[in-house]
Amino acid sequence: MTAPAARRRSILRQPSFAAFFVAASISNAAAWMQLVAVPALLFDLTHKASWLGLSTFVGMVPAVALTPWAGVLSDRVNRRMILIATQSVAMVATFVLWGLFATDHISPLSILVVGFVNGIATGFQTPTWQAFVPSLVPEDDMLEAVRLNSTQFTVARAVGPAAAGVVVATFGVGAAIALNAATYLLVIGVLVVVRPNAQVLDVRHSSARAFADGARHVWHHPGVRLAVLLALFTALTGQSLQYVAAAVANRGFGRESTDSAGLLTALGIGALLASLAAGPLARRYSRYRMMLCALAMYVVAPLIAAGGRTFSVALIGYFVGGLAHFTFAVQVNTLIQLETPDHLRGRAISFYLLAILTGIAVGPLVLGALIDAVGVRAMLLADAALVATVSSWVVMTGRLRAFDPTPTREAAPPISA
Repeated sequence: MTAPAARRRSILRQPSFAAFFVAASISNAAAWMQLVAVPALLFDLTHKASWLGLSTFVGMVPAVALTPWAGVLSDRVNRRMILIATQSVAMVATFVLWGLFATDHISPLSILVVGFVNGIATGFQTPTWQAFVPSLVPEDDMLEAVRLNSTQFTVARAVGPAAAGVVVATFGVGAAIALNAATYLLVIGVLVVVRPNAQVLDVRHSSARAFADGARHVWHHPGVRLAVLLALFTALTGQSLQYVAAAVANRGFGRESTDSAGLLTALGIGALLASLAAGPLARRYSRYRMMLCALAMYVVAPLIAAGGRTFSVALIGYFVGGLAHFTFAVQVNTLIQLETPDHLRGRAISFYLLAILTGIAVGPLVLGALIDAVGVRAMLLADAALVATVSSWVVMTGRLRAFDPTPTREAAPPISA
């Protein structure tokens, strides 16, 4: 057994991490199942791709506004209690959505309202979740725990949409929503019983000062700064394609809107295969080379989907997009975790997640409008052209070398504690 495999098995034998890992995997798979069902329902109600973008935007706006301050909060308040509160809010909102559907009172506006409430929970939860996971294992196992956490998200990307295809076809959209709501109970139950490592609370300065310290670390550290900016850009372009998948399936290939389950399953399988190869590739190639590969795949993915005339080609395009997403996320997340001290980790992660959430909020809004205006294939070609242009600039100017650990980097200035 290889050393990484032995360490991974050792981590999964630790009760707190194992319980949280299993509960999170089930809940996230159910969340992806709903991500297929609800956008398909919204598209069928409105017949407009722009509504898919608007729904994503409304759901992400509170998350964008709250995430930076949530990072401060996660460094100053017990992270486990924050997660219990946010999971409870999301559970209630999802049960409300199911109730509206079951009583035939569902409407585009009600979907937006519930999405907005879920966005509030997401804003507080996301940086806290990322910072909480390492506290469930010894410090030496932190990076392996982060990788396993990324893996469970990745498995959920593959399993959730595939399950959605079966559940929606057999039991309907309402069943997908109800199952997602029920899985929050599992995560809440686990959070009540797990015992994380003692958290060092940073309460010596005001929230504004704490926020400024986190921003200063991100901005003055060249690698962390570039990681955050690239996260914003790839979320705006590559990642946003998953949120308009219902329109891509229907408008681009004449399929049912629920066939977006196939596109998202292909994306998830691509991400899952990338996660399986991540360890061996990390030992063979530098983060710089892996980032080059990820950016190249972000260009190729929409080109494949745009160039095909059959739905199977679109599946390949989304599969490549999944490869790109996981490869990119691992390099960026690893760099930020390694280059940030523990008392600033929640804030650094919050800026990284803020970039992703901002991109996801704006990207589908733009892509949906482009689909309604010029069609699916023109939107995909424009997406690929933009990624190719920005990626070429980052590489040719040498900025991407910040991901290469071998050159001497500019030292980050000290942060006041």
